[in-house]
Amino acid sequence: MGGILEYASDEIERTLVGTLNEFEQQLFKYAEQARSNIVQTRWLEAQRLVKRTRPDLVPRFLIALEAELACVRDAAGPKTLIGGFRFSPGELALVDNLELDEVSVLTEVSGRIEVRNSLPLYLLGQRFGVLGGKPAFDAETLPVGPHALCRMLRLAAECLELSTEHRALLYRTFERHLSPLYGAFIESINTYLARNGVLPNLHYVPVRARPTATNTGPAKAKGGPGDEPAAGEAGTARSGGGSGAGTGGGHGHGGGSPAGEDSFQQMRHLLAGRRQLLGKLVGGGAGGGSRSVPGNSVVIEPARVQEALGLLQGKAPAPVMVNGVPTVRTVNHLKQDLLAQLRQATPDGKSPALPEEDSDAIDLVGMLFDHLMKDVRPNSPASNLLAKLQVPLLRVALQDKAFFTQQQHPARQMLNAIAETGAYWLGEDDADQQLVGKMQSVVDRTVREFDGDLGVFSNLLEDLSSHLQTVSRKAEVAEKRHVEAARGKERLALARDRAATVVEAMLKKQNLPRFTHTLLSQAWTDVMALTALRQGEDSDAWRQQLEIAERLVSVAKAGPAAGIPTEEAAALQQDIQGALTQVGYHNEEATAIAQRLVDPQGAAAADDDSAASRTELTMRLKARARLGEDLQESKKKKKVSLSPDEQARLEQIKHLPFGTWFEFTINQQGEKVRRRLSWFSTVTGHVLFVNHRGQKVGELTLEGLAKAIAQGQVKVVEEEKGTLIDRAWSTVMNALRSFAGQPKNGKEGPAR
Repeated sequence: MGGILEYASDEIERTLVGTLNEFEQQLFKYAEQARSNIVQTRWLEAQRLVKRTRPDLVPRFLIALEAELACVRDAAGPKTLIGGFRFSPGELALVDNLELDEVSVLTEVSGRIEVRNSLPLYLLGQRFGVLGGKPAFDAETLPVGPHALCRMLRLAAECLELSTEHRALLYRTFERHLSPLYGAFIESINTYLARNGVLPNLHYVPVRARPTATNTGPAKAKGGPGDEPAAGEAGTARSGGGSGAGTGGGHGHGGGSPAGEDSFQQMRHLLAGRRQLLGKLVGGGAGGGSRSVPGNSVVIEPARVQEALGLLQGKAPAPVMVNGVPTVRTVNHLKQDLLAQLRQATPDGKSPALPEEDSDAIDLVGMLFDHLMKDVRPNSPASNLLAKLQVPLLRVALQDKAFFTQQQHPARQMLNAIAETGAYWLGEDDADQQLVGKMQSVVDRTVREFDGDLGVFSNLLEDLSSHLQTVSRKAEVAEKRHVEAARGKERLALARDRAATVVEAMLKKQNLPRFTHTLLSQAWTDVMALTALRQGEDSDAWRQQLEIAERLVSVAKAGPAAGIPTEEAAALQQDIQGALTQVGYHNEEATAIAQRLVDPQGAAAADDDSAASRTELTMRLKARARLGEDLQESKKKKKVSLSPDEQARLEQIKHLPFGTWFEFTINQQGEKVRRRLSWFSTVTGHVLFVNHRGQKVGELTLEGLAKAIAQGQVKVVEEEKGTLIDRAWSTVMNALRSFAGQPKNGKEGPAR
């Protein structure tokens, strides 16, 4: 920690000095451009304050940094950013507009820096978890993370005595100076910790945004500028513990291991059995399952097959038409193109024939691609990407039979990454165009660069995995915001119900003027709801608002003969006016309402020109949008009646964990999309679903979801074991075993 503090202090001090220098220049620039003397004076005064107080900022910042680093072993708690506003999903607090603006700026600054540096922040969070003896730190709690640095700047900037407007400009200036350097800053700390024995073998394998995350390939943790990466490191996002190099690379060009060869020969045997059975069904011949080569054919050498595939790889594939309609290009079509290519170099009168082993390998790859294509929509970006990969993957399968048997084979991992990302991330009409572009770039580079070297797949897979990690992190951040908003709405609904219950009990059987009754049942209910949210029902503020309501009831019942002492009336009017402005009333409107309530027969009531009439105010109260009105209206809707089956489905949903995936049938053609259950409320009945990008999709209730499940329109996605390509191979092998009369080895992946 001392080493981190020493390094970070030097880097941050330079950043802060540069920030303050530019900030002073900006203040002077804005003063020159000001259109009035008042505005110009305000900017110049801010510049004068900065010149006078700036020597205190850097020491205050570094003290806060030292405190953050010194407390890594302390119990975790919400991080205060400003006033009562806390970065804690378990709380909901209220702040005034100025505080909210400042929080918004700081949140935007830290969020942008976090997204740009998500991978090194993730790795550093793992290492700080070790140092702190607790779970990994996330970006919001990391002592040198962007959120922590923004908190430190907020606290340190208090010495500058600036207004909120000027502080916001300071924060954005800080971002411009920090953002270009922050990536190298974090990576240098990672390298420093690794060299000092803190998870030295830590590497990153991206987590899929699916119920069962699977590895798509290691992305090495980079060191700081000028640092050399540690050699031979591999593993997942935790310490390798001496595991050595990974199993994904290092395949030779002359075929796989002996075990891989044996497994491939078993596949060929099953394929021959399938071919024999189909031959009997079609032609009635017994056959031995082997491929017979016609007398006028010549068997092509494997090297020439690779050469012909290399030529096809460099050409744009011709579209495939069936009955005049474009259709998906399969490996079988590719096989016909290959034979046509070979025919050009075959002696006259002879037709080319593939070696039996190569022909079997092509058939197996074809069955694999056919199954993978079932998980993607036709003519979608994912379908086109998989079609482009057919030639290079076929060349790999012919060259290295380990492709069929080794899960960590780099080409197999590449295919799995493209297939899974295509099936889940690109399966919608509003697919992320940046992700589509990245995948197209990776696939195009594969087609362009692969010529027998399997290292191409490892390098490109690392590039794609890094991008997927960034996309996944963005999705997590977006989903988290939607969940926090939904929880806030639930708390608002509960507070509103409680306030309405208390006020209704107070007004029950009370013969009050319509104006007072309307004010208490509507506007004052909102006031008490906000008070319950902000300070709770056991607070002095809640009791004070309740006492004000009771006092207004007594004033209204006393009639015009009774009066309130002047001082008490002024204080009561001020309290009412302040409370009404908190729930959205303009100052003039709040003043008029407060005067009418406290002094119904006073001057304000008698002067129709100076204030709105009581009838007009009553109408305004009734016409105003209520706090949480949309939630209240949804609760007033007629209760949905459920059948016994639907009621059972409802209870099942209530016991599902957040993060469960559902599959929705979206049209009569049976097309399906996946949605993630992020959150639901048994109080409001609201259900929050997001897509793989963390975006909110659709509006559902618990009862509506239960009905859809009972009708077969929605179903819970069962937990899936293994990767998509592993499940596809399992399905293919089980199908081959069924032809041979052998029992299935494991279960097929669930239908999608």
